Amino acid sequence: MAAYGEDRRESYRTFLNTPFSIEITDSTNKTTNTKTLIIRDISETGVYFKSDDIFSLGTECKVKFQLPNNDYIINATIKIIRIETLGLGEFDFGACFSSISEIDKDRIKKFVERTNIKNLLELVIKRNASDLHLLANQSPIIRVNGELEPLIMEQPFTPEEIKQLLYSLMNKQQIRIFEKEKELDFGMQYNLKSRFRVNLHQQRGFLEATFRLINAREFSYEELNIPEVVKDLTRQREGLILITGPTGSGKSTTMAAMVDLINHERKAVIVTLERPIEYVHANIKSIIKQREIGIDTNSFSAALKSTLRQDPNIIVVGELDDLDTISTAFVAAEAGYLVIASFHAPNAIQAIDRLANTFPTEHRKKILNQLSICLNAVIVQLLIPKTNKKGRVLASEVLIVNDAVKRNIRKDELIQISSIIQTGKSFKMQTMSESIRKAYENGIIDGTTLEYYMKEDKDHYE
Repeated sequence: MAAYGEDRRESYRTFLNTPFSIEITDSTNKTTNTKTLIIRDISETGVYFKSDDIFSLGTECKVKFQLPNNDYIINATIKIIRIETLGLGEFDFGACFSSISEIDKDRIKKFVERTNIKNLLELVIKRNASDLHLLANQSPIIRVNGELEPLIMEQPFTPEEIKQLLYSLMNKQQIRIFEKEKELDFGMQYNLKSRFRVNLHQQRGFLEATFRLINAREFSYEELNIPEVVKDLTRQREGLILITGPTGSGKSTTMAAMVDLINHERKAVIVTLERPIEYVHANIKSIIKQREIGIDTNSFSAALKSTLRQDPNIIVVGELDDLDTISTAFVAAEAGYLVIASFHAPNAIQAIDRLANTFPTEHRKKILNQLSICLNAVIVQLLIPKTNKKGRVLASEVLIVNDAVKRNIRKDELIQISSIIQTGKSFKMQTMSESIRKAYENGIIDGTTLEYYMKEDKDHYE
């Protein structure tokens, strides 16, 4: 990452990818040749470019180039201060401006500031927004307390500026992956307290992105409104715990809180598989190995199989996204590991049903029997807006897999599980409706919100 995290630099530089002419002087025969190369990045202090010619450290060259959407030609002298060998006769060079006019320097500064995401990210943090959307030919949009708010800009970002802005955040490997796959997820450490999960994608041929704010913090179950029974589940030694709900329902936060609890209470080996890494954990009592899909390993399924050979006690799977990953998670849970995994489903019954439906129909009975053995609990989450839109509160459905639930899973009588949740208070179960109504009775949400989400919950079961 060009501007943040471990690779932080004193001056922000932005992706440019524009041609420039450079005068190369041969000191032996005292001749000067002019060659056209490509500036990859630029900052107000210098440029970064690639060449198949080799320059010595300290070499000074005259250069000419234009900034995008600007007819003015910038003349400067650069001095080579960094060399990186790429192989096959190609080199990357970092150069500082040793001579440049104040006017040209100011032009570069304004160009770089225009595509510097720092101000936008600081606004996200200040407003406590959950997300930032960068859109081509539109003003950026943030999500605050679940509501979308456009940011006022004199001029929206052009498609080329969006590319410059986003490519400035990526390293070469990430750029290669994105240009091949047209999709990319990565994490970005902005400062000690704030981290962002970034998703790059294309829409109608335009490059766009979504930034999710993740606050580094000590996790309080009470403050997050995570049901107290989740602590009991976290202290179990084996089995599968599913954390489900729609995108943006706080699943990653709950799993991070569970890891944090284990880390403070047990000496254990915890392996997390994430895409990307969101919350960064320091080893306290436990050893925590955080592996990022696409960086430390190629896939959830490959990483999960490898994890079984890493002496884990707890395995955290950021997403059960394919049959192979789900199957291996079941095996791990049956083999004596505690597996905490995220899955997309609106309620506990559909979570179990969808997991079974991932496999061929003829295997459904076998998979349900396997689930009845290894599944400990399903926690379904939903973030709903508080009164006056001042933040959001977590509502949860909790299914504890007791003997009655196991029997209904084995018999494929999943619809019966709904009544077990309703009558399962002695096992610390709760329905989503009960959780939502409790928030209303405590004055956290208003009557309109109660009515809307109670209807939504009812519709999920019909």
